[in-house]
Amino acid sequence: MNATGGGRIDMHRIAVLAMLGFLVFGIYYNTLGNPPTNWDDPALFSNQNLHSLSLENLARVFSFHDGATFQPIRDISYMIDFTLWKNDPVLGIHLHTILLYYFMIIALWLFLLELFKAFDVAEDRAFLWGTIATVIYAVHPVHVESVAWLYARKEPLLGIFTFASLWTFLKGRDGRTGCSLASLALLGLAVLSKPTALVIPAVMIIIDLALQAHKPDSAYWRKRALIFIPMLILVVPLLARLILMMSSAGGIKPYHGGSFWTNLLAVSQICISYLGLIGITLIYTADYPLTLYTSIHQWQAWAYVALNLAIIVSAIAAYLRGRHIYAVFVAWFYIFILPVAHIFPIAQIMADRYALLPSLSWCVLLGFLISALWGKRLACRYVSPDLPRLLAIAVLSVVVLSYAAMTVRQNTLWQSSERLWENTVARYPNSSPGNVNLAVIYIGQGRYEAAQELCLNAVRALPYDYLAISNLALAQVMMGQYDNAIHNYRTALRLRPDLYKARFGMANAYWAKRDYAQAFQAYTSTLRTNPHLENSFYGGLILSRLGYAAWKLGKGPESDAYLARAARLTGTYPAVLQELAGVYTSMGNDVLALKAYQDLLKVTNDGRKQKELQERIQALRP
Repeated sequence: MNATGGGRIDMHRIAVLAMLGFLVFGIYYNTLGNPPTNWDDPALFSNQNLHSLSLENLARVFSFHDGATFQPIRDISYMIDFTLWKNDPVLGIHLHTILLYYFMIIALWLFLLELFKAFDVAEDRAFLWGTIATVIYAVHPVHVESVAWLYARKEPLLGIFTFASLWTFLKGRDGRTGCSLASLALLGLAVLSKPTALVIPAVMIIIDLALQAHKPDSAYWRKRALIFIPMLILVVPLLARLILMMSSAGGIKPYHGGSFWTNLLAVSQICISYLGLIGITLIYTADYPLTLYTSIHQWQAWAYVALNLAIIVSAIAAYLRGRHIYAVFVAWFYIFILPVAHIFPIAQIMADRYALLPSLSWCVLLGFLISALWGKRLACRYVSPDLPRLLAIAVLSVVVLSYAAMTVRQNTLWQSSERLWENTVARYPNSSPGNVNLAVIYIGQGRYEAAQELCLNAVRALPYDYLAISNLALAQVMMGQYDNAIHNYRTALRLRPDLYKARFGMANAYWAKRDYAQAFQAYTSTLRTNPHLENSFYGGLILSRLGYAAWKLGKGPESDAYLARAARLTGTYPAVLQELAGVYTSMGNDVLALKAYQDLLKVTNDGRKQKELQERIQALRP
């Protein structure tokens, strides 16, 4: 290609990059004002380790912890946000996520152009096909959760490093060692962003096999072994650790249908359901509870198996007929969907964020059809030869504008937790996450009976949902149903022994019931099993109540020790001072109660509260 042609192509690339930027920032602009949701976002803002970029915090995120995923790249990205956006970290996180999504789209575009080039697709056709597929992918509404949800940062990070790793992998196939090493490094960054990236080598192997069939190389296996053997040595142990971690943390749930074999029928149905989610869904929500067909006697189960077999057979037939790109992207869909298709059952049956990478297969197929229509020319004197191109432009416009409108509309659901979960429960009344999270909101609003019904719905849908059971108990405590609450807290703890909020809640139920002996044991157990709580607000509350319970049980020295430990937290947590003041009053210790109320008055700015405190102080003065 001459210099002029090269300059023209460069300008085309610059134009595409600008257009992609306009699309991404345009359709996600209305997420910038969205507040955090109550769906894991509180964990983001309560985790002080993420709130500053320091060596100490870096050491923590690069440390393995039992029962926890290892995603340091995600955590570091949050540290950057909290460091740069101290006054408004929510806005900073939204902007950062949109920017990462844009970078992911660029990496995807470069990967597709390189892939089509490797399969000898004509340069103009490859550019058009790759650009159309990328544009459709950029605006696809199934990606909203991965961008609008603050806690979904790992998704665009995974996308960036996946596409960049595959791009450099393709560039390294001609023997460029630097590209192969870069691909391995980028694979590592993808795994450190989200562990499901461990399936990327499977995609690389499929691409390699397809390229070998397209252009046979007698030295193929020897050359590729030098790349894949070290990669698999890295990936296989990490995959085993991920499965063990999920099991120990309670992330792996009971098999659907009761056994491994019945569960495979659920996997088959879930795979097809994701195709429907990506290709034909018009209204998206935060959860999709399915009625799973897991009996060999149900015809629906075998219908889903047949659909999967038909798709796989079509891919094999395409591969044998030399249509390798189609075969690659069928494999792409299954490889990236299998980790979340419930081979190992997890909490949610389906979620939009799990479709982020699998959805590329649909977008590439649409891109192929539209670009093929674009390239057609009619040889009919009664019809313009450019009619197919006009039709292609019309189809592309309808798809892009429809997807963009759906995305913008979906963004608005994330404007409040209540709106998000009420929409989910309205569409899927048996959604466990929807019922649980909406119940938490209703408890905060004092709507305890409504919250109780939501939690019962969640438990009926998923009997092992310990969060639903724990929240049910909380609603019952607020309604004075202490015995029911204690029973449900015990059930939640049997399902998840390390759920400290359930243990703490059970202690609160005993406290409200005035069963101070049981409350003392429960609060002591909470601190013993969760020592990190002692220096938090919860720790101050627990220590204050332990002090009072010990006093009620005639354990004077222990009472004094607990109250002294609680008093050390009052400078950090004024609410602990409030609790201590009430405890001292109940104990009849007017001197310490008076001092606590006086100290509390100094840090209180609310006029009504100040008046109440002054009245208490006046009553306690000799």
